[in-house]
Amino acid sequence: MKLLKKSREKIDLIDEKILELISERTSLARNIIKAKMVLDMDIWDPEREKQIEEKTRQIARENRIDEDKLIKIMRILTELNKMEQEQILRRK
Repeated sequence: MKLLKKSREKIDLIDEKILELISERTSLARNIIKAKMVLDMDIWDPEREKQIEEKTRQIARENRIDEDKLIKIMRILTELNKMEQEQILRRK
């Protein structure tokens, strides 16, 4: 019982950190959209998304985590950033 409780407490702390990092990642959308505007780039950057996917696959393999599941998570994070960038553009 004690092991279960301690493990769940650790998971809760890790979840908090993950959510804080997601929030921080998403907040960078403002900087990204400003740079893209200066560089006259679209919100969607297929080359960048390909780099993220390749890096994710490598990390998944190194840590023996299901690649497809990790890719899905990263695609969701990428979508969050794109949505945030679109919202910022609409406000301007």
